[in-house]
Amino acid sequence: MTTITEPLITEGEAATLLKVSLTSLRRWRREGCGPVYRKLSRSVRYRPDDLADFIAASRRVETGWRARKSAP
Repeated sequence: MTTITEPLITEGEAATLLKVSLTSLRRWRREGCGPVYRKLSRSVRYRPDDLADFIAASRRVETGWRARKSAP
């Protein structure tokens, strides 16, 4: 049996933590490009660790415009 070590948070709380609108978070979920989520009956919940992983995976070093600019 798994022990719950951290509470699940609502989609509204997740949107607030990510500093995006609830609409954006729902769109990301629908498009499959947002953070990992859990569906409990009709409720969507997020683990704080999954949000942290999503933020870490979104890290970018360069936008890519330099590569396009220097291409022949």
